[in-house]
Amino acid sequence: MVNGFVWTLGDNVNSESILMSGEEERRDRVVQHVLEFYDPEFAKKVQQGDVIVAGKNFGASSGRPAGEILRKVGVGALICESVGNVFYRNTWNIGLPVLKCPGIRSQFNKGDKIEVDIFKGIIKNLTSGKTFEAEPTEPILLEIYQEGGLINWIIKRKNLYATIDPA
Repeated sequence: MVNGFVWTLGDNVNSESILMSGEEERRDRVVQHVLEFYDPEFAKKVQQGDVIVAGKNFGASSGRPAGEILRKVGVGALICESVGNVFYRNTWNIGLPVLKCPGIRSQFNKGDKIEVDIFKGIIKNLTSGKTFEAEPTEPILLEIYQEGGLINWIIKRKNLYATIDPA
């Protein structure tokens, strides 16, 4: 279960603008300015467990490490109407869940309290009292999330793969 405050974003948020494009290798600097293009307060005020609720085509464009930085600053989940395919899979792979829920953006305001059951796909706006259901998530992605990311998922199953050195 993820509990926190909501940060709202619109449509077509690309991974370059989540980060400081061209500065991806300077993680200390990127963390201080994450999402600054959309909300200058975000990097200064985001708290552990906060949730981003966005519109359509979130994480569009390249597979930059935007999800990794969002997780590092404390984002507990991303809820969006639709999401870029590369961003979607990369973000689940690092243990940050992305739930898709058409029409969700208009149901939240910045600062609302939210509760998200990642496994059931249930999203509650604790401020308005409304409940929403996300599109079903593939079971393998939920397993990866439960293990804390793809690397941990693979390590736990290394005895199943002949190509992985068990040491």
